[in-house]
Amino acid sequence: MIKILCPTDFSSNSEFAVEYSVHLANAIGATLTLVTSYKVPVYVGSPVSWGARIREFLESDLTEFAAKFKPLITTGYEPETAVVQGNTSVSILEYARKSGTDLIIMGTTGSSSLEKVIFGSITRKFFETSDIPVLAIPSTSRGYGNSNKIVLALDSGGISNEHSLKILKQLKKLPSASLDVIHVTTTSDEDINLKPNTGKLAGIVDNIADVEGSDPVYEINKYADDNNAGILAMVGRKHSVWDKLFFERKSVSELTLSDIPVLFLPENND
Repeated sequence: MIKILCPTDFSSNSEFAVEYSVHLANAIGATLTLVTSYKVPVYVGSPVSWGARIREFLESDLTEFAAKFKPLITTGYEPETAVVQGNTSVSILEYARKSGTDLIIMGTTGSSSLEKVIFGSITRKFFETSDIPVLAIPSTSRGYGNSNKIVLALDSGGISNEHSLKILKQLKKLPSASLDVIHVTTTSDEDINLKPNTGKLAGIVDNIADVEGSDPVYEINKYADDNNAGILAMVGRKHSVWDKLFFERKSVSELTLSDIPVLFLPENND
């Protein structure tokens, strides 16, 4: 069974992500855990009991927050809650690994949501360090269920990470779901045949688009919009040209125009 973890700070944006998480969990029969984190302020003479009191308050708030979503759940599994202490990204990722999380779903804000996802002080850390797939949900997105088309931007390296493949295969089980793989061949690239490089994706890919263009981000964004994509997926291949392409601020700003949920798929199998 797939385990979804949804970090929250109780904001309206994170609430939007929780609603998305609940609907996705219903569709694929997944369990859902809501998690929040805290740091104990360090002041001279501050009592040690402060940490316990903060945790107590947060546990109460999180239980109340989770209760709002119970009427939406159809899986029969009530959402679990967890409060962790420490640096937000580090503590939540540590909890995610220990609890066997398969997918982390996070909310983002505004029309430039993807830029804030990647370059925000917290969520960027998730994208940079997580070995678990992360799905970023813009508050301005089309919402859950409007389209189950997945567009996977892929380079010649393909994809082999088992966590990433597991999530893609689960998403492919959504009603009327389809998976398109797109590769953009720029004027400076060698023309490649992507089909042999889909590797373990064989059998779940519906269409492979090898598009020519000098601006890969524009071409991918256009393809996603033209094909009514519900999720735009990218493989995080560190220290590669592909990685640098997507993590440049200019490129990120251009990708935010469509406000499509973005699925970050780690490639590192370590």
